[in-house]
Amino acid sequence: TDWGEKNLPQLGNTTLDCIHQSMILFAAGRSEALKRFLVDEGAGKDQRFWGLAQALSALYPTGTDEKRWVDGVLARKKGLGFS
Repeated sequence: TDWGEKNLPQLGNTTLDCIHQSMILFAAGRSEALKRFLVDEGAGKDQRFWGLAQALSALYPTGTDEKRWVDGVLARKKGLGFS
């Protein structure tokens, strides 16, 4: 997969795929790519995305990278215009 700034991974086949892709972009510090993935590609327009992300946040143990990454994605929800 090419993670260059202008290239985005294809939108995942499942909601979980999309969450994992957004977590990877967050972890890599790719905030503009994350914004494009969630807004322009439409991953964040699905309420199931945010509901599952919230559930994963509750399940990941405190202090893990995964929890930090999913929480980072969730923290951008309102700023990107999602309610």
